[in-house]
Parts: sequence; structure tokens; C-alpha cells
Amino acid sequence: MAAPVSPARPLDRLLDTGDLDGLLRAVDEACDDGDWDSVEAVAERARGAHERGHQLWPAADHADHRLALAGPADAAARAVGRDAQRFGLAPLAEVAASGRSWADLEPHLPDGPLRALVAHERVTRGEDLTGLVLPDDPLDLPLRLAAWEPATDGPAIGPYDIDDPAPPTGRLDPVDLPSAGPAVDDPAVDALRDLTRTWTEQSEGTSRAVAVTGDAPAAVAALGATTARMRPIGADEAMTHLAWAAASGGAHGRRPGTARGRFDAWWCAHLLAGFDDDWPPDPGELGDAVLELAWWSWDDGSPVPGWHLGLAVADPDDGLAWALDTRDHRAAG
Repeated sequence: MAAPVSPARPLDRLLDTGDLDGLLRAVDEACDDGDWDSVEAVAERARGAHERGHQLWPAADHADHRLALAGPADAAARAVGRDAQRFGLAPLAEVAASGRSWADLEPHLPDGPLRALVAHERVTRGEDLTGLVLPDDPLDLPLRLAAWEPATDGPAIGPYDIDDPAPPTGRLDPVDLPSAGPAVDDPAVDALRDLTRTWTEQSEGTSRAVAVTGDAPAAVAALGATTARMRPIGADEAMTHLAWAAASGGAHGRRPGTARGRFDAWWCAHLLAGFDDDWPPDPGELGDAVLELAWWSWDDGSPVPGWHLGLAVADPDDGLAWALDTRDHRAAG
């Protein structure tokens, strides 16, 4: 429980009167002063203001975000454990893990799914937690990055915004598209579309994917493209794009987080490689399969404001290919 609030910050009056702007200012001032007890008091008390007819959850969300971002490790862990945000900038497990080691946070985190998510967030940033036991792990991924997985520092999370730009596509060159390949029913199609379901469900994004008999250009043509620019990419770059898209909220959705992005990238790779439903796959076997696929970045040459992912994949051994075109047209504001 947070310590009593200093008389210098009359939070009782702000809460009683429903002064949202005043509470937000009080949180920022307390953070500047390192007064984390007052910040935690807002996080704990502002959500209960609805009982007095006030909607002060934005102040509570902001307070929990600031605690997770820069507060003491024990207070950050309590913010994660409350898991009470409505529209925070990012999952608090991701925020807390963005600037602290597992050793800093581990003593303060109770067992359960949120503890596991913090651990996975640290793994995405390159920490090796092999041997750690995580009851109620919702992701069930290896607790170290595989050799074929790219390490990431994660997004730059600040007090008021997140900087997580799309990975660069590099130079794309025009290609002559063949006739569209015959479509086939394949579970990887849904997995590709689901990478950016936050874009489509919480923002104004669109996502189209297809599987065909043929090569990557034939899959792109099956999406209805009449012109295309393409570039072959390595498996590590492809996984970077998959994980970034799945972690992002698009223009206006709430981001699922880097750990979730890694999970969705693994799930897509698992299905594209033709693995069965056993989960998780062996990292070495999945890596070998991912490296045998041919990956391409592509677009149709038209400018896309906001968020975009164009990816094509081919399995030369089975004569199958997939293409994905997902975009969120709204610019962030």
C-alpha cells in the first residue's frame, strides 16, 4: 500500500472534485520530484473515483505507466500486477522490462501469467533466462533467443509516447508479375492476417493474405496486385518484420507488446514451415525450416501513409507460396 500523500499535493481534493487535469499534472510533478508514493497513490485510488461519479482512469493509467517506466522496481512490479490499464501506451510488462533486468524485477513479481510476460519481454531484449520455471506461462516459448532470431532493444518507451518505427524495407525493385497462382487452403493464411489484428480491430487497418501453388510473385499477383516491387530478404529480417507487426498497435490500437510479437512470429513460422500442432516446436528444427523458406519484402509502388507490411514467402520444396499485404492508412495523431 502506498504511503500517505504529502500535504503539498492535495490529492484528496483532486480526487474528490474529479480534477483529471490536476491529477495528471500532480503525477508528472511527483515523478519529477521522485515522489513515487504519491504516484502510486493516484494509481491505486483514481480508478475508484467512478463510485463518486468521476472518470479518472486516465490518471490511474498514466500513474501506472510512469511507475512501470521509471519507478522503483518494487513499485513497477506492483503496477504490472495491478494489470488495470484501459488504454495505456503499452502493456505494463513491456514497459517495466524495457529498462530493467530480470534480476531487478524478479523478487517483486508474483507467480502467474504477468510474471511470465515480463520474463519473455526480457528475453526479446537478449536476456538468457534458460532454466527459469514459469508457472502459468501463456506463451510457452524458449527463454533464450534462438540463433536465427534477431535480438532487439524493443521500442523506445517514454512517459507520453512510444517510438517503434517499422523496420526498413531496403530498396525494392520492380518485377514482372506472372498470372496469379491457384489459391490453396492453408492455416498459415489466418496466422499471417492475425499478425496485425490489432491494426484491423482497434484502428482502421486492412489485412489480406493468400496461399497459392507457385512462387512468391504468383502469390503477390493472387492478392490482386498488377505491379509490384520486391526484394529477397533473409529469415532474420523476415522474423523482424513479423514480430514488429505483431507487437505494434498500428496507428491507434493498443500495442500487444514485444513478447506477444515474438510469439506470433513463431506461430506464423511454425505454420509456414508445415509443422504439426505440437507447441512449442524445437527451436533448431524450426530454425532450419525457416532458413529453407524464401522470403521477400514487397509493395505495389504506391505510397502508404502510416503502417504497412508487405511480405511474401515461398516453399520451393512443396511448390507453395504465401503473400501478405497489411496496412493502417491513418497517420498517428
